[in-house]
Amino acid sequence: MTEHDFAAWEREAALDREAALDRAVADDHEVADELRVLLQLAAPHLSAPADRMERVLARAALARRRRRRAALTAGLAVGLTAAVLAAAPALAPGPTGTVLRPAASGPSLGAIPPAGAPAGSPEASANASPGPGDPRSPSPAESPSVGADGGSTADPTGDAIGALRPTRFTSLDGVIIDVPNSWADLTLLATAERPESVGYIASQPLSRAPGCPIRNDVQPPVCLAAGGLIDNSMIVSVRVVRDEKLAAQAASSSALLQDSEIDKDCAIHGGTRQLRAQQVIIPNGQAEVVELSACLRRPTQETLSTLYRLTASVRLFGTATNSPIAAAG
Repeated sequence: MTEHDFAAWEREAALDREAALDRAVADDHEVADELRVLLQLAAPHLSAPADRMERVLARAALARRRRRRAALTAGLAVGLTAAVLAAAPALAPGPTGTVLRPAASGPSLGAIPPAGAPAGSPEASANASPGPGDPRSPSPAESPSVGADGGSTADPTGDAIGALRPTRFTSLDGVIIDVPNSWADLTLLATAERPESVGYIASQPLSRAPGCPIRNDVQPPVCLAAGGLIDNSMIVSVRVVRDEKLAAQAASSSALLQDSEIDKDCAIHGGTRQLRAQQVIIPNGQAEVVELSACLRRPTQETLSTLYRLTASVRLFGTATNSPIAAAG
């Protein structure tokens, strides 16, 4: 084969390849068209579900319920916020100098139960003060006289005790207590042996050591001038305890005066009954407890009522006469 013949053969082969490629492309297009037609014919015709409208309505109802629930939640939140804001003054801690009384300050005048009678017992109910409409209510002539402060002015012996004297115990964070004019009061300063100052209030004259008798080889720093309690009288000690946990417990107490076992100091005075009280004060932003321990000898109901008024008068502010201060000696 000459060079001329080879070139002619090569041209014919190229033409054959081009023709074969054109036929292949044409075949591919035909196959694609056929496939497209087949797919169109084979695709199913999907109709809408029979419950399609029910589903749409159900979704709409669910959306409405969610909107109502959200609105109710928002309204409840607003109501709770308003309630908290309204109660804020009662829930907020008191200002400096506040006296936090117990939740229920205690019995009304003359309603302190007798010794050994628990609160709510028949004995306690029998000794409660009758109401205005009660047939047991005393007549005005039988009723004890009432002072300007609303308290009785009759003393334990039946004589008028006169006006109450606001007394400030300076060494006890300035606590003020209303004391009958005829009563004695004294503040004994703390010492190395006794690391706390103590206030004393008594319906009898008080004496200081060395004038106090020695009992059981111990000479008390303060005693009663008569050597002990006479019938229907009392001596009250006043202390300040700086304990916030105790203050929280005292503030939640439902009774102002509570019976307690007679301790050795009360027994030395000849007491037959001992009552304790706790009042909460906030002198410098810190809650403290004013503890009063009353030792009584055969008290009448009138004497118990006087003790109740004295205990309930604990406060921090106001005009008052300073209690005499003495050092142990």
